[in-house]
Amino acid sequence: MSGSASLQRAIEWSVTQMKAAGLMEYGTTLDNPDFAKMAEATGIRGFRVEDPADVPAAIQAALAHEGPVLVDALVNRHELSMPPKIELAQAKGFSLFMLKAVLSGKGNELLDLAKSNLWR
Repeated sequence: MSGSASLQRAIEWSVTQMKAAGLMEYGTTLDNPDFAKMAEATGIRGFRVEDPADVPAAIQAALAHEGPVLVDALVNRHELSMPPKIELAQAKGFSLFMLKAVLSGKGNELLDLAKSNLWR
């Protein structure tokens, strides 16, 4: 996994925890460069994956390459990481986040969450 994917996962986990606690997202926007192109510029083979359907082919190509390789996989920032069991405090906190989002004019974030997690 590339550093960008693991960093993005860490940030998204923090965002999910913030929402579960009823907090609004702050300071978590990350605009990544194309890490595959950066790798290529330094002589490392780079693969960029933007569509989940392309993951198996990119991984296969990366494993077949002799030498250093980087796979830069883009992720949906609104995809929720669901815990095995949702606690009442988490549901309460997420409800509080939704209320705060609507009251602060960020109801579009709720629509983005629904599109990514409910309407697939």
